Amino acid sequence: IDQTRHVVVAALIWISTLANWIFVLCRTDPDAPKHSGLSLLLVPMDQSGVEVRPIRNIVGDTMFNEVFFTDARTAGEHVVGEVNDGWTVAMTLLGFERGVSATSDAIRFRADLDRLLALAAERGKDGDPHIRERLAWCYGRVSIMRVRGFQELTRFLNGEPLGAQSAITKLFWSEYFQRAAELAVEIIGMDALTPRGQGTNAAISMAEVGTPNSSSAWLESAL
Repeated sequence: IDQTRHVVVAALIWISTLANWIFVLCRTDPDAPKHSGLSLLLVPMDQSGVEVRPIRNIVGDTMFNEVFFTDARTAGEHVVGEVNDGWTVAMTLLGFERGVSATSDAIRFRADLDRLLALAAERGKDGDPHIRERLAWCYGRVSIMRVRGFQELTRFLNGEPLGAQSAITKLFWSEYFQRAAELAVEIIGMDALTPRGQGTNAAISMAEVGTPNSSSAWLESAL
């Protein structure tokens, strides 16, 4: 790293989208301890030093990628924030990302839950006490996410830092989503092994609330 350019040698994984530019949090001071000595760089993707390898999931989609940087270059002015203070910038960025999503996640998860309830009725599982107990657990967690979303929004509107609360929200919904997907697999049964239906992203974001979809479409959205 110098005043005119930065040279990046790195490997990233779970990159969700392809774009013309990418943020890279990289070490620019090898002698600094832990979170110090990191800088957040904006790197152009259209260059020979950047290689993108899609990661194919269980239903055949490629929502995530590995990205390899081999002597990739970006201009010296493309540092977000201060040099060696990238950790502060990255945590602020993640705080807003998680905090803002908390205000809308409950709406999406409630729509998914409505579809899961319809799926249980469609499969004749809505009378099973074990299934009903787990559906009730899901309902409780979605209700909590709604309240937490209001809390995050209130902090944001009051100009308060989101901090660790946003990370807790992310952990909360991640664990919920895993258990809801496991419940969907149990309700669907062997049909869960046959991916078909709307497709991964469409199954989550395009279905109307309360509209039952094919069982495999719901599972694809969960996976």
